[in-house]
Amino acid sequence: MITHILVFRFRDDLPPGAAESVLAELETFPSRYPAMRNWRSGVNVSTRDTSMTHGFVVEFPTEQDLLDYLHSDSHERFVRERWRPVVERQAIVSLPTAGDAQPIERGHR
Repeated sequence: MITHILVFRFRDDLPPGAAESVLAELETFPSRYPAMRNWRSGVNVSTRDTSMTHGFVVEFPTEQDLLDYLHSDSHERFVRERWRPVVERQAIVSLPTAGDAQPIERGHR
């Protein structure tokens, strides 16, 4: 099992409704990508670090399932056309569940 975590902050200068539209589309991802499990998303309520405003956590059965999702045409199009124009910054972490096989080797981005 691979846990995929993304935290992010929307740009401050967005037109009304832009952030809500992207968040609503994100909520459709579990039905669009069947390998997703245990999707959770929401507003950051931390009082210790407010640098990111939102986040989501999702699990994939295997790292290959995660990679298939990340490299799918529909995900790439969403990132390019919907995500990058509205998100100021983000941090992504993907963690294998203890005891799972070693991650697939890949180069730095």
